[in-house]
Formats: sequence, C-alpha cells, structure tokens
Amino acid sequence: MTSAHLPVLSVMLCALALIIYNTPADAQGDSALDCCLNVGTQVIPKPIVLSYRNQIRGNGCTCDAVVFTTRRGKKLCAPVASEAKWVKELTRFIDNRLKRCKASKFQAKRCEGLKT
Repeated sequence: MTSAHLPVLSVMLCALALIIYNTPADAQGDSALDCCLNVGTQVIPKPIVLSYRNQIRGNGCTCDAVVFTTRRGKKLCAPVASEAKWVKELTRFIDNRLKRCKASKFQAKRCEGLKT
C-alpha cells in the first residue's frame, strides 16, 4: 500500500467508527434504563417530593406511571393520576408549588432544589 492511501484509509476508518458508535440501537437502549417496572400503591408524603414526570408505555417501558423524585434524589413509581386520586392531588400540589416558587423567584425555603 502506498503512503498516499494512508490518509484516505484513516479518514474512512474514523467515519466508520463514528457511524458504528452513533447507531439508533444505542440511543433506544439508553432510554429504557430509567423505567418503572411496577408501581407502588402507598401514598407518598408531600414534603419529601421535589418533582415528577409521566412515564408512558413504549420506548422500552412496560407500564404507564408517574415517577416522583424526592428531595434526596430517589425515584418513586406511582400509578397514573387517572387510577389513583392521591397521585392527581400530589401532582397538582407540585405544580402549584412550582408556580408559587417561580413567582417568588425561588426565594422561599420550600423552593430549595426546584430551580434546576
């Protein structure tokens, strides 16, 4: 092989490595790592909850759920709001607290950890 072909071969190998590294299978595999596999029925106390997100079935997740994040960073899985009244009340409480904290520019003690 001549030395003129080495730069071209190097560029082709780098491009191939980049294509293999960024395959869609890798991206889809990462999204399924943080799914609730089942949900708890125990009521979660309002003071320990910082935020929540809705998990929908699909993209590797096997069930619908509401994922609450505590002030200590724990993830707690609960049934969707349409299945449990306490979940609907808790999500409404969190939304109202976030709205009040935004209005006060996150100055109140109850707003610690919400700004991010």
